[in-house]
Amino acid sequence: MEQMASSLDDLEELALCSCCQRVFDETERLPKLLSCKHYFCLPCTRSVLEAGREVRCVHCWKRTELPEGRAESLPTHAAVLSLARRLSPDPPCSVHSLPALWCAVCGVRACRACDHTQHAHALRPTREARTLLQRDTRLLQSDLQRLAVRQRDFLLRALDAATALKTRLEAELALPITYPIPFERTSVDVESCSLAAATAERERLRARHADALLQCRLDDLIRSANVPLDFELLRRALSGLCAGESSPTLPGEERRDPVLFLANYCMAQLYTRHCLVRRVPTLDVIDGTGALEADAAPEAASPAPTTAALGSPMLRNPSTYPLFYFNLEVNGTPFGRVVIEVREDVAPRMARNFAVLATGELGVGYRGCTVFQCWENESVITGDFELNNGRGGRSVFEENYFMPDDTKMVAVRGSVGMRRSQKRHDNLGLVGSQFRIMLREMRGFTAIFAFVVEGLELVDRLSRTGDSAGKPHSSILITSCGKLN
Repeated sequence: MEQMASSLDDLEELALCSCCQRVFDETERLPKLLSCKHYFCLPCTRSVLEAGREVRCVHCWKRTELPEGRAESLPTHAAVLSLARRLSPDPPCSVHSLPALWCAVCGVRACRACDHTQHAHALRPTREARTLLQRDTRLLQSDLQRLAVRQRDFLLRALDAATALKTRLEAELALPITYPIPFERTSVDVESCSLAAATAERERLRARHADALLQCRLDDLIRSANVPLDFELLRRALSGLCAGESSPTLPGEERRDPVLFLANYCMAQLYTRHCLVRRVPTLDVIDGTGALEADAAPEAASPAPTTAALGSPMLRNPSTYPLFYFNLEVNGTPFGRVVIEVREDVAPRMARNFAVLATGELGVGYRGCTVFQCWENESVITGDFELNNGRGGRSVFEENYFMPDDTKMVAVRGSVGMRRSQKRHDNLGLVGSQFRIMLREMRGFTAIFAFVVEGLELVDRLSRTGDSAGKPHSSILITSCGKLN
């Protein structure tokens, strides 16, 4: 018994400050640990031991430099604080001298006799309240960690989207600025050609001029907007610009919010994709009245912005690049038509290979090919006219497989790219005849050469027929294909 009593006394001494002999607590008398492993309460460390930006231990006289020059920044001895918390009895109520309880809702001490019953909150012993608080703390820390993981995942997705947008813009900036006819040669060409051809060429240039002018004014609207734009504001702005209203004048070099600018730019892109796609067939109709010499004439000539001017790869003007159609059949039943626009200006070699296979002018091609791989909301793959399983298919060139053009176009939804060869001996990334239609953005896919301009919803439906391994449940066949323009 004597040994147990002496051991208990030794433990109680550990919970006392060796300088002032007072019990440590978690509010005012935190045990602060020095570099010499001795510890003292915060008031003694601040008043007795502190000397400038350091403290001196009264036991070994070693010096400890204060972090940030403050005694509060010294580490707290958690083990000693926990021991003092367990050994020291809870102080009674200072008013009624009854055992003090704890109100977890109000965060105050109170006893049964205190005027605390009006709150109707449960009063718990301090030990039980501490246990409940520790449990709640652990639950909150766990939930905070889970929320931090979710937020990090969201930020990663935002970073991926920003990177994809940056890559797409860099690819568009890398394309050379081309004009349909050089200005110096326009008069010569008009004099040498027929009046009908000159009129058609003038109307084509007038339409492109109206589209470019409208796009620039829309860009000015986005650049000068001080509020987030929604679909209704964009619709009104486009109606006003098409009616010939002038775009808002920009102030000097005023610094704009980059987040607001990007938000309005992305909103304009979404608007062109989702709201103007239904108006594509009517946007190519150009009014032939008026003259190009008048500045306002191109605006009145184009009632709505054409898809070529709005910058969306899925909404380009169908008359600008070659178009190829693919009639599909599912389980022997006609399913619909998919139209693909080929960018022969940036991918001449892949465009030539695709055109010859689509028309079948060499006796082999995409007619009769099956869609052998479907991934829901990701992509569909076809073009293997030899084996129809992804292991065959060759190009129309002398070499069966060739290196794809470096188009620097981004694999976004609706884009079409050549699939790499699946031959075991091929480690160079060569392509043959197989092509993939993307249904979502795919980072790292570089062999993009075309875009779907019609029937993308059919491709979406086809992608849902694939199982977890990508094998379609239905028989999907290209019954006919060829060139439209």
